[in-house]
Amino acid sequence: MKIVIAGDGVTGTYLADILSVENQDVVLMGQNAAHLQALSMQCNYITFEGSPLLRRHLEQCGINEADLFISVLLSETENLVACSIAKEMGARRCVARIDTPEFDSQAERTLFRRMGVDDVMYPERLAAQELKNFLSHNWVSEWLPIGKGELYVTGVRMEPSGMLCGTELRHVPNNPRLFHVVAIKRDSEIILPHGDDRLLAGDTVFFSTDPANLHLLPGYCGKQLTDTRRIMIAGGGRITENLLELTQGCGYDITVFDPDPERCSLLAGKFPKTVVANAAVNDLNTLRDEGLSTCDTFLALTGSSETNIVACMVARENGVRSTVARIEELQYRPEAENLNINKIISKKLLNTGKIFNSLVGCNVSTSASAISLGTAEVSELLALPTSKITSRPIAELSLPREITVAGYIRDGKGHLAEGSTQIRPGDYVALFSLAGSLQRVLKFF
Repeated sequence: MKIVIAGDGVTGTYLADILSVENQDVVLMGQNAAHLQALSMQCNYITFEGSPLLRRHLEQCGINEADLFISVLLSETENLVACSIAKEMGARRCVARIDTPEFDSQAERTLFRRMGVDDVMYPERLAAQELKNFLSHNWVSEWLPIGKGELYVTGVRMEPSGMLCGTELRHVPNNPRLFHVVAIKRDSEIILPHGDDRLLAGDTVFFSTDPANLHLLPGYCGKQLTDTRRIMIAGGGRITENLLELTQGCGYDITVFDPDPERCSLLAGKFPKTVVANAAVNDLNTLRDEGLSTCDTFLALTGSSETNIVACMVARENGVRSTVARIEELQYRPEAENLNINKIISKKLLNTGKIFNSLVGCNVSTSASAISLGTAEVSELLALPTSKITSRPIAELSLPREITVAGYIRDGKGHLAEGSTQIRPGDYVALFSLAGSLQRVLKFF
C-alpha cells in the first residue's frame, strides 16, 4: 500500500516509523527541512518537504496512487481541508486528526465523508474512553472486547500471589477450557508461548476468554477486585476534560490538580461537581490536604512522561492502590511497568490503532478492526468463503510464528481456538500478532 502522511511532528513521525515497519510504502510530508533531512538518513520511508494544501505538492507525492492519506497537522481545519483536497485528487481513503469534541459526532462524521474525509481521529477522546474502561476494570492493563463483547482479550499483570504464578503452561489446569494464554509480555519482549513457557511474577499475560469466565482471571493472576470511587487526576488537559465528560453520572468523587489557573477555572465551570485545585503535581502538601492517601485511583495525565512516572511513585508511597500514567516517550514504558504502574496510556498508540483500522479497511472488503499495543497488535477480521483461513484446520494453516489465533465468534458466541479448530465463513476471528506482521495476517483473509 502507498500511504501519504501530512505532518512531520511527533505524531506523524511516529506513524511513519510504525507503518514502515509494517512494510508499507510511506511518504512523510512536512515543512521542517532539517528534521526531514535527518529522518531521510535513518528511516525506511520517503520524506518530502511541502504542504498538503498545495495540489502540486500532493501531486509530487503521488497522491493519485495513495491508498491512505493521513493528515496530522497542528491545525484541525488544515487537516480537514487537506483530506478534502487529497480525496478529490484520487486518494482512496483519508483520515484527519481533530481537536474539537463536537466534530466526533455521527452527524459531523457524515458531513465530513461528503467532504472527502473518510474518518477522523480524536486522540484525547480515545484516551479518555480507554481510561473510563480502566476505572471499571482496574485489574487489567489491556481490555480489548472482540465483536460486541462475545470474546475478550485482556492483559493482566501476574502477581507473586497469583494461582498461576510460576506455572508452566502445560500444567495450567484448564479442563474444561476456560481461557487461552495468547501471549506473555516480559519486560519489553512479547512471547507467543508454548507448553514449556512459565508464567512469572511481573509478566503481563494476555488471555482470551468469554464473558462468563472473565471473573476467574483476577484470582489466577493474584489481582484484587476493588471498587473505584475516589479519583485524583494530575493535569487538567483535554484528556482530563474528555474523561470528566464521559464519567459524569458514574458516581465518582474526582479531584483535579493543574498549575494553570485559567484551565482550572474552565474545568470548574464546566464540571461543577468536580473539585479543581490550582496546584502542581509536585505540591505534595496540597495533594495530601485533598486526601491523596484516601483515593482509590491516581491518574497522572500531564504532558511530561517523567513527571507522570514520578507522580505515580509518590501516590504509591502514600497508599494509593491503583495508578495510571500518560507516557508518550514509549522507551520509558518497560521501566514504568516495572514500577508497578497499573495502566499506561499513550496517544501515540491510540492514534496508531486508529490508523491500523483504516489500514485493515483498505486491505480487506470485510468487517475488520485492529488495535496497536506498540510491540504487538490485535486484529479482528471476518472470514469469507474465499479466505485462506477457512481452507483447513488452524494447525494445518502454516501460520507464521509471529501470529496466533486468540479465538473466534460464531453465531454470536465466543469460542477459544485449538489446533483442530476449523474457521468457517462468517466467523469473526481474533488474532494476536507481533508488530510488523499485519500484512501476513491480512493474507489469510
